[in-house]
Amino acid sequence: MDRREQITKFLTPQQRGIEIGPYFCPLMPKKKGNNCLVLDVIDGPALRKKAAGDSNIPAGSIASIEDVDFVGSSTEIGDLVTAKFPPGSFDYVVSSHNMEHLPNPIRFLQGCQQVLKPGGVLSMAVPDRRVCFDYFRPHSTLADWLEAYFQRRQRPTHAQIFLQDSLHSRYRRNGHELVGFSLDDDPANIVPLQSLKEAFTRWSEFVDHPDETYHDTHCSAFTPASMELILRDLKYLGVIQLDIQLISGTYGNEFFVRLVNPDSKAPAPVGREEFYETRHKLLHRINDEACENSNRVYQLRRQPPA
Repeated sequence: MDRREQITKFLTPQQRGIEIGPYFCPLMPKKKGNNCLVLDVIDGPALRKKAAGDSNIPAGSIASIEDVDFVGSSTEIGDLVTAKFPPGSFDYVVSSHNMEHLPNPIRFLQGCQQVLKPGGVLSMAVPDRRVCFDYFRPHSTLADWLEAYFQRRQRPTHAQIFLQDSLHSRYRRNGHELVGFSLDDDPANIVPLQSLKEAFTRWSEFVDHPDETYHDTHCSAFTPASMELILRDLKYLGVIQLDIQLISGTYGNEFFVRLVNPDSKAPAPVGREEFYETRHKLLHRINDEACENSNRVYQLRRQPPA
């Protein structure tokens, strides 16, 4: 099953959906009969102009860029969509490599709850920090998300920009530097960019000369277990209501998440003892995942049995 099939599994052309920022690779394109609207930060003509000026985008792909139905940040999906449709009007929201960019992920999840029908699905592809340029970054925590939520954050902080810039990495293979790789690749070939001083200078310059420029960055970094922990904690605290239907293993440099807006048939809330037992196991899994493709573990696996 390819990534498109993973993300769109169980979704049908007849269902009404929203796709977040598909750019030139829509997963549920209108042109193929899907009843799917598009949300992006800029409109269709601006996206096509941007793509035409990007030598990395094949000219033939520009025709795949769809008109944008909701213009704005996906963090504000609740307000953008309910300005045009009643709450609970949509069967699904599809998001590929969007969650990690969000300055306020909790607000996004709450907005998805607002626009989805009972039983509606949020289906996402999320990069695993262990197999992309976030390799040397620590995973994000519940505290990070709650701080952004309570601050009503609408843009990345300069600390987040510095974190990505100062710890950005590449995978060196056959003379090429790659931004994505796999858990089976030799981690000795993952190298951090020599960008610490430049990252510090950019932050210092902003302090001296602040401006309103939006600097896109990865605000969050995840492994499957670290994201599951945040989502389960938020559900237990009553901050979100979405139930976890699936958090997959890692395929290539990403994993897949499917959350469901509960309906009247939803199971009873998880009890305290069960919740903390699951949380205990997840915390250990996060540590296990973090070392899975470390240099030391990779070398141990290559040693012949004693």
